[in-house]
Amino acid sequence: MKFAVFSHVAEKETASPKQRLDEFAAEVRLCDELGYDYFFTTEHHFTGRFSMAPSQPVSLTVVAQNSERMRFGPMVILLPISQPLRVIEEMIILDHMSGGRLEIGLGRGITPHEHIAYGINTHSDVARFNEGLEIVLKGLNADGPFSFMGDFWQYIDVDLPWRPLQQPHPPIWVPTNTPQKGYEYGQLGYGIGGFGVVGMDLYEVVFREYHRGCDEAGIPHDRRPITYLASTLVAETDAEAEELMYDHFLRQLALFEDERRRSRRAGDSAVVQATTASLGRLAAIRADMDGSAEGLKFFHGSPDTVAAKIRHLQERLGVNVFLGEFSFGELTWEQVRRSHELFMGEVVPQVVGSQVAAAG
Repeated sequence: MKFAVFSHVAEKETASPKQRLDEFAAEVRLCDELGYDYFFTTEHHFTGRFSMAPSQPVSLTVVAQNSERMRFGPMVILLPISQPLRVIEEMIILDHMSGGRLEIGLGRGITPHEHIAYGINTHSDVARFNEGLEIVLKGLNADGPFSFMGDFWQYIDVDLPWRPLQQPHPPIWVPTNTPQKGYEYGQLGYGIGGFGVVGMDLYEVVFREYHRGCDEAGIPHDRRPITYLASTLVAETDAEAEELMYDHFLRQLALFEDERRRSRRAGDSAVVQATTASLGRLAAIRADMDGSAEGLKFFHGSPDTVAAKIRHLQERLGVNVFLGEFSFGELTWEQVRRSHELFMGEVVPQVVGSQVAAAG
């Protein structure tokens, strides 16, 4: 099991934009010092307080320049609204800037109103993503000039002056909620992941299909990264953690709900249907926080409790990269820092220790 951190860089009412961005950089430094394996960043546009991270290259430069050892990357770049050639150039430079620590997560996105604002028809999202992914991989692997003629992008004799530091290219991640895509990405050797608020039942099927694809392609088990993103809070006692979690996670949940409502108002019937279903899942979490905690839609508790929950997640889903978001709601920097320290100092040794004991 490896351990990773995620950040939406959501605004906080108690901090100016400059203060919040400084806290983001401080969290990166802390995570690098504590020994996390990865730090992943998000991309969102026109989302108000939900996220202050509209540019992956900007966020990733902050991570690269405030860390020395942990790997990092976008989770994800929104390919349907991105220029693939620019993605290739920027990722290559970041790979060199960081000394070869870059991971690359690519995806479609989860809030349709962001795409609509850029003039992108949501019906073309899947096709745009597939075409963009093909271009990015072609460019990262190119040894000389390359061309591409697609429905959305056309390039002739593009000559990139650099190659990635990691050869043939940095590891690729494509999170998915679809079993068929899990199977396809397993065959291709990509990393995949899931989102805790969706729930474990779906990912049980998705991850099983992922392993089936990996098996057929002969991908070894140590090259099958599977991550699971969830809001995470560790405190000295279960009672303290619950009080903080139920307050601040509900604040984060409200931001998720606001974004879904904005997409529902902006979208067509298909978007309305999808966002209504998503709002239903979020409402169910709000209505039953205790049940949602048991279902591992978020993680909170004392170090012993959180370690037990992560072991259960690993046993049920085969997750091998736990991805926690520690700074959410209006949690203070001191609360975020202490949660990280308890996680790496007391949770991780228990999880790793149980793995060693099982292997022995």
